[in-house]
Amino acid sequence: MSRSNITTEEIHKEIDLIQSCINRMSKNSFSCKSWNLTLVAGTFALVPENINKWYICIVILCIDLCFWLIDSFFLLQEQLYRDKYEWVIKRRAEGNKDYLYDLDPYNKKMNLKDKKRNLFKAAISPTLLPMYGGIALLIIMFIIIKLNGGI
Repeated sequence: MSRSNITTEEIHKEIDLIQSCINRMSKNSFSCKSWNLTLVAGTFALVPENINKWYICIVILCIDLCFWLIDSFFLLQEQLYRDKYEWVIKRRAEGNKDYLYDLDPYNKKMNLKDKKRNLFKAAISPTLLPMYGGIALLIIMFIIIKLNGGI
């Protein structure tokens, strides 16, 4: 562990770099939600009446699941960068210069695995589950109703 004087400027620059990664992941996540809603609504709005509704359900479910997976990845990355941010703040206050300007959220040497984050936990988070899960649930309910002879 390297201990020496660390300047405020170095700390601020490193924090700014990590914060820019967090912001980027957040923007990517927002874009996923926007594109998902746009494509789902567009599929409903622009589909001809004579097309089989099963195809539409499958397409919408695939769109939703793909964006859910991608958005979960971005949320996981954002969480990992937030963990890194906390680690940097704590360690730099102690004068530790190890891994200065390292932006790898998976750096095993930094021991950031305290919170046991993973893709599944990100996918069922309160920010993703209601939107993506809600759309998937509605499509699955529609399929079940169709199978039972309704609508």
